[in-house]
Amino acid sequence: MRETVKREGLVILLFAISWSGGKDCCLAYWKAVSEGLDVQYLLNTYREESGRVAFHGVRAELIQRQADAVGRTLVQKAVGDGNYGEVFLGALAELGSKGVEGIVFGDIDVIQNREWCETMTRKAGLESVFPLWNMDQKEIIEEFIGAGFKAIVVALDSKFLTKDDLGTRIDQAWMGRIENLRREATDVPITFCGENGEYHSFVFGGPCFKSDIKVKTGESIMRNGYWLIDVMNLR
Repeated sequence: MRETVKREGLVILLFAISWSGGKDCCLAYWKAVSEGLDVQYLLNTYREESGRVAFHGVRAELIQRQADAVGRTLVQKAVGDGNYGEVFLGALAELGSKGVEGIVFGDIDVIQNREWCETMTRKAGLESVFPLWNMDQKEIIEEFIGAGFKAIVVALDSKFLTKDDLGTRIDQAWMGRIENLRREATDVPITFCGENGEYHSFVFGGPCFKSDIKVKTGESIMRNGYWLIDVMNLR
């Protein structure tokens, strides 16, 4: 049975956020909380055969470290081939039973992704919130850096970036790298946020973290045209 939380006589609507561990969901969380949403849960999925977040390649246990650092409850589900939608919808139902009324997403401008999120949340009887939607991607990165978030590149599309870009801090120098690539592009240019899958990141510190997560990078591998680097927690 869903119970709406009450604090000091006020009805507080609970939210969760769809969480990959990267910069966009982290900034979306920060903006949602800054705008007054009570985001209490991080919803994450990882591949059951690898124990790693899809596309990002980040170990599932590192997502738990993020949840601990942010001070929020992690709802984490393993997914396999062909059952992502089913597992995601089940997770939404579970969150609904905990009193969650809506899900925050970090999508920016890929309409197919937004429509899928809205369809799934609607099926679960929940709201969907998109704090970054239609924002300029360069402004998103500038806000992320300016707010003091710390992140590194953990996966990239070799059509846009090189192996040497793995492990790079997302900072002003990274902005310069992206701007140079965009100027030199002869075809479709890389986007600032990598919204089309050009790169993915892992956030290890920032204004919503109680303390930085100590990490080190390890082996790099190429898989289906994508470079990924292993990231390990230093306790």
